[in-house]
Amino acid sequence: MPAGFRQRESCPACGARERRELLRIGFDEPRLAAFIEEFYRGRVPRDALAAADYGLVECRDCRLVFQDPVLDDAGMRELYGNWVDQARSLDKKMQAKARLYRQYAGQVATLLKLFPGRPGATRVLDFGMGWGYWARMAAAHGLDVSGFELSPTRRAHAESLGVRVIDRLPEPGDRYDFIFANQVFEHLAEPGRTLRALVERLAPAGVLQIRVPDGRGIGARVAASGWSPDMGAVHPLEHINCFDRRALLAFAAGAGLHAFDPPPRLNWGSLWGGLRREFNDRHRAPHLYLKRT
Repeated sequence: MPAGFRQRESCPACGARERRELLRIGFDEPRLAAFIEEFYRGRVPRDALAAADYGLVECRDCRLVFQDPVLDDAGMRELYGNWVDQARSLDKKMQAKARLYRQYAGQVATLLKLFPGRPGATRVLDFGMGWGYWARMAAAHGLDVSGFELSPTRRAHAESLGVRVIDRLPEPGDRYDFIFANQVFEHLAEPGRTLRALVERLAPAGVLQIRVPDGRGIGARVAASGWSPDMGAVHPLEHINCFDRRALLAFAAGAGLHAFDPPPRLNWGSLWGGLRREFNDRHRAPHLYLKRT
């Protein structure tokens, strides 16, 4: 049965309507069809995408590159409920090397520097928490953590790890000191609406951290040579918003937020690597710490 799609008439980050088309091919184009077949391990029925186009456009204002059209709500439920291999995704987390958990611990250490009081007094929301491993790390440091996730499978796993899980956001007056959105906004058909909802639940002096795949230079690459499977920041069907730092800053500003530099996270054992990470996060990559303007 063919999947449903819907158009996005304006930029999902800044709302501008002027755009430049970078790519438009059918999902039956050989390279794209082969990528879908291999990546999703045959879980996408052959006729599901046959009548649709894969299009990438670039906003002429903020330079966001985004997919248009995108799957409609029913199609998104099918994608994340059935086409994505949940067991494979969980296995990647469970087989992860210690480096991933050191990254989580470092991110939580920065959070604790931003809120230096008693950890249990700092309310944290891990928005789109996935399998719950970052939330578990934050809770292990004493923070008051809740994890929001739409997938029942992932919620159940996070609960098995001891994470406090919510399946809907609280009322806007219920505020969090820190909201973490890691690898979330690239997936959302209406990211602006989601960002505004999070801001409504952010404490007046609260901090929102957004991390998305680095889309730096993707627009120029696609315009020059077209799409290729190695462009993870514009992964068909899933990564439907491709942010570089400029686009992410404009996106945040539209919701009344501005970026700031967090305390540096350096240690003598890996000083050079830490300096490179700090420079990249502060000046190049779409990894932002945000406060109300």
